[in-house]
Amino acid sequence: MEKISIENICIELLLFVQSSILDSSVSISPETHFSEIGIDSMSIIELVLFIERKFDVSISEKDLSPENLKSIQTLAECTLKYL
Repeated sequence: MEKISIENICIELLLFVQSSILDSSVSISPETHFSEIGIDSMSIIELVLFIERKFDVSISEKDLSPENLKSIQTLAECTLKYL
């Protein structure tokens, strides 16, 4: 099986955020902080559930910390530990 890179995870998360959470006119990058674009705790839960389904992982509650939930980049880095 091909190793999934942090870039692959970021792309999947960006596509999900732009299609399911934010208005398509909002421009974001992997480094954009969720708080800057109005992503709230419910949307972060959606993101975590998306990751768990998409990559067939279960993210530990201890990893669901503010440091790991700041941006797509930090969430992707956290996810990579489980792959």
